[in-house]
Parts: sequence; structure tokens; C-alpha cells
Amino acid sequence: MLPIIAIVGRPNVGKSSLFNRIIGKRDAVVDDFSGVTRDRHYKPGTWQGQHFMVVDTGGLVAFEKERLHQSINQQIHVAIHEAAVVIMVVEAGCGITDVDEHLGRLLRKNAAVKTLLAVNKADSRRGRFETGEFHKMGLGEPFRISALHGTGIAELLDAAVQRIKKQGLSNRVAQEEVRRLSIAVVGRPNAGKSSLVNKLLRDERMIVDDCAGTTRDSIDSTLMYNNRPFLLIDTAGLRKKSHVKKDLEYFFNLRAIKSIERCDICALIIDAVEGIGVQDLRIVGKALDQRRGVCIVWNKWDLVEKKHDTFDKLVAETRGRFSELRHVPMVSISALTGQRVTAVLDRAVAIHEKMSVRVPAAEFEDTFFTWVRAHPHPAIPKDPVRFLGGRQVAASFPCFHFFTTNPKAVAPAYKRYLTNAIYDTYGFEGCPILLEFKAVKKPQHHHSPKRQEPQ
Repeated sequence: MLPIIAIVGRPNVGKSSLFNRIIGKRDAVVDDFSGVTRDRHYKPGTWQGQHFMVVDTGGLVAFEKERLHQSINQQIHVAIHEAAVVIMVVEAGCGITDVDEHLGRLLRKNAAVKTLLAVNKADSRRGRFETGEFHKMGLGEPFRISALHGTGIAELLDAAVQRIKKQGLSNRVAQEEVRRLSIAVVGRPNAGKSSLVNKLLRDERMIVDDCAGTTRDSIDSTLMYNNRPFLLIDTAGLRKKSHVKKDLEYFFNLRAIKSIERCDICALIIDAVEGIGVQDLRIVGKALDQRRGVCIVWNKWDLVEKKHDTFDKLVAETRGRFSELRHVPMVSISALTGQRVTAVLDRAVAIHEKMSVRVPAAEFEDTFFTWVRAHPHPAIPKDPVRFLGGRQVAASFPCFHFFTTNPKAVAPAYKRYLTNAIYDTYGFEGCPILLEFKAVKKPQHHHSPKRQEPQ
């Protein structure tokens, strides 16, 4: 519904820095290395009471035939087509390059009335004198800006808002923020995360390539499914720390981990041909430690030779090998063909609903004592563990308090027993469960003093 301001230009001219400056926070990854941004990155912005969406795009690479560069260029063309205002960013001190001229011709032909030319890094003395050269591009009066320091941004946004008003789009306002169910799509490189997001969105929003590591930053996308809003977070492939060789790769890894921390449900995408690796188990552990719901998605199921019970056997074998996955729900999909991709959303909804289930106090305590009588805690001679009660407490995930005489001595194996009993009894599949053991003082027997006989 909101008008869109698209930021375009060749690589490493400061598009992501301008994007961050307009939205008021450092959301896009910025680095001196060119080509960091690849996919279209949308975020809301506001200027002088006008709401809009800002789109960061990858750097245009003209005259290249590599598939990845062609995909980036296609993303730029889509952004230009859907935008109400296009801001073309060039760099002061470099002059008009062949790529600048190529993009300028494209904009003059298809988007001349809605294009603004921003000359970035023009806060230096040399940059101020060289700005006039960009008049030759035929895109109107250039705006001298510095995305890094904020110089000239106000004048640029004033002009952008004016263009929006001329198109009759100024009456569009931001919709009231609706609580979306956020799903972080995570996994190892080349597992098919971006393909799944594209298929759910029914749009080639994310660049897909056979080369591992195509997606670099975490990209948010909104989706309506069954009249319910979702937020899909496509993330960079998570690598082992020992395999992260560059500072930029480390930052991409960090952003992917941060996406787990801010989601409701973590959908772990696994290549069904390659199977589960150590890194996948670490991702599950990270999500559960952050008290997030977890679902395992076996992708590329179309490549697996299968019978009617292949998936059931896979689930049973996986849970038998990895005890930490015993209570994690699993689905099989093909992001390439679209087979069962909406099952990911359905399972995420089911997990989220389970997260908020509250067990009645009396019912839980009766069931809890049944577990304790069936399997008592191992004996501790000097200071035994005696359970006096248990209840579920208010939290955004299943959290239980148990009252005992010696909480520090509760055996880890017994904690696992109680956790598994809760999972099996109440069906909290995919939900993190937290058990807390609270100390209860032993009852003290007070003896009344002997009555003295009167002398």
C-alpha cells in the first residue's frame, strides 16, 4: 500500500549507507567490499509525515553474463518498475563511469519523471566541485549528499516526498502494525532457504543460485496466508566458525543468529540428500536456548528415492540417532516444485499455538505426582530430593516450577525424564520447555517447653 522509494546504482557507491540513513538505523550490511547487497531489501521509512517503503538493491553490473550478476540486475529492474521514486546513487570523485551511463540511459527511458540523482561522498572539497559533471546524465539537478555523515539527505527526501505527492500517493498511510508470526528460515548454505521463501511469496524476491552463500544478509518479507500475517526472515547460510574465513562472513553469520533471536519459530532447512550435520544440531540448540519454537524442514524431497513409508522411517531414524530432535516436528517439501511448502506455515502456526497452552494447576500437579511415584528420584542419603508440588507459570513458552527440598541435587537424568514426560503427555512438540526447581524448607517440629511444677 505504501509508495516505494528504490535506491539503485553501481556497486560500492553507498546505496546501503543511504538506505540505513533514511530508515534511521543500521539494518543493511555496509562494507568496503563491493557486492555485499544482492537481494531487494525493504524497510519502512517516514519523512515530514509521509510514510513510504525504502528498497535497497544490489549494485548494477552491466555487460556481465554471469547468472548471479544477471539475477542481481533483474532485481534492480523489478525495484525500478514498482517504485514511485527512484534514487540513483553515483560517487563524487569517480566521474561518470560506463555503468553509470548505462543505468542512466535505462532510467531516462523508463523512469525519467520519477528519478532523482544523488551524488554521494560529495562532502569533500573535490566532491563539491565535481558534482556539476553529473548534469550530463540528463536526470535533473544532482543532489550533493553524504550518506555517511547525513549531509544533504533532508533536501533529497524533500524532493522524493514532492514526487510522491505529484503522483497522488501521499494519502497512503502506514497500516496499523499487526502482530505477525515471524519465521526465521535458517540452515546450512545451499539448503534451499531462499527457494522456499520465493515459493511462499510467489515472487522471485530472493536470488537463487547453485553457488553456496548466495544470500548474505537477513531479509524480511511479509506474507498473508489463511488471512493471517507472517514475517519470513531469509538468512545467510550458517557455517561453522572454523569455516568462516573473512570478517564479512562472520558478520553474515552473526546476522543469521540474530534472526533466530528475534523470530517466533525457527524453520531449519535441511538438504534431504545430504542429511543432518553437526551444524544443524547446533542451530536447533541455539533456537531452543533462545526459547524459540523449532521445526525441521526436509527440502529437495523430490530428489529422494522413496516408498510410502520413507518419510516415517527417516523421522524415526533421525530421532533415534539424535535425542535432541526427539520432540522436534518434521515436514518434507520441495521448494523447487512447490510440493507441500505451505506445510511449513501450518506447522509454525501449530507450534506457536502450543507455546501458549496452559495446563490447569490441579491437573498438572496430580499428573506430576503420578510421574514421581512411577519413577522416584534416585536416593541421596544425607539430603534427599523430595518433591512437594509443581505447576506451570506464566511465560511465552512452556515453563514449569517444581518445589523440592534439595533443588541443586536434582539429577540431570531426572530433569530429562520430567521434560520427556511433559512432551509426551501434553504434546508440546517443537516448543522449548524450561524446568526450574525451587527450594522448599523442610518442616521443623517445634516442641513446647516442659511445664514446670510450682514450688
